[in-house]
Amino acid sequence: MQFTTTTLAFLAMTLPLNSALTTRSADSIPDGGYTGQTFANGTTLYTPLEEGKAFLVAPSTAPVSAKLGKRYTGCFGGDLDHSGVDASVQRLRDWAGNGRDLASGSINTWIGFINEGMLAYYCIDAPFRSGNLDVNDVNHALREMDRVCGFYKSSYFKWDGSVEIVGKDYAGANICV
Repeated sequence: MQFTTTTLAFLAMTLPLNSALTTRSADSIPDGGYTGQTFANGTTLYTPLEEGKAFLVAPSTAPVSAKLGKRYTGCFGGDLDHSGVDASVQRLRDWAGNGRDLASGSINTWIGFINEGMLAYYCIDAPFRSGNLDVNDVNHALREMDRVCGFYKSSYFKWDGSVEIVGKDYAGANICV
């Protein structure tokens, strides 16, 4: 895997000097909660919410759905594992609770929960912006995704005029780009 000089320089500046940055394949991401930053080249930096070291995942070759004008729900079409999605979504709901803030820096930022290779996530889809997600927001987004795309399908929901996205997909998928 190749990284651009800019990406490597950015990572060197943002990670602690004593951390060893490793690369993982999308299918080897352990279950758990993560914050993520997706770089312009599609490489994603995963940072565990609990103990553990940050790692990189190369961009997926899976297609990314087109963003169309006033289309707020995007469908990728992939069939997702039911128990993995249910567990990941529940962890996102638990995290969101009565309202949690998330802010991006110079690149898009997300928080997500992986279970059995399935990912449920909340994304801030623009630099230097922020949002707030609660359990009612998660439930609304899921209803819209299921209504438009079908149950247990790779999909996302974006509020009108907002930089906030809620989605469900495979761990390692191109999200929040």
